[in-house]
Amino acid sequence: MNMSKELKRDWLPKLQARYARRNREGKSRMLDELCEDYHYERKYAIKLLRGGLPVPTGRAHPGPERKYQVVEPVVRQIWLTAEQPCGKRLAPVLRQWLPYYEERYGQLSGRQRNLIRHISPATLDRRCRRINSHSGGGGAFALCFAGVRFGQWGRVSQSPFVGLYERAQRGGGIYPLTPLPFR
Repeated sequence: MNMSKELKRDWLPKLQARYARRNREGKSRMLDELCEDYHYERKYAIKLLRGGLPVPTGRAHPGPERKYQVVEPVVRQIWLTAEQPCGKRLAPVLRQWLPYYEERYGQLSGRQRNLIRHISPATLDRRCRRINSHSGGGGAFALCFAGVRFGQWGRVSQSPFVGLYERAQRGGGIYPLTPLPFR
């Protein structure tokens, strides 16, 4: 049985005063009784009787700094434009498309640019998974493994993607299957 809030509020100050007045053996007996009656751990009971527990404020505990939150809109825009590739493929796309993004949407700060250049594929996967879960998408990462073939290998026949395919074949970089809004 745990102590209710009302019991703690009313009875605990009296117990704390009695605990402070007692000698070593008296404190030990009082702790034994409290632990037996309320099933508390001994260390917790000591903290409770000494008055050393902090008052809960209802505020969330501070965690690690949200480092990549400042670049999430940029990553999201490029990730969606690139047809939602996995993190391993998105990392080089971000570096390559960043100048075009800045051309269209405005300059990024030096910190944002540096974070985007050095973000790891694993972090991108985690961030994009979070973005994808908020947008209600399902199998966005399946696009990483999907191959597109038109006819025989090495030949493209009457495809709207011929220009992109040829530029990619000549080493022009990574291109999505849809035209880019950046250029």
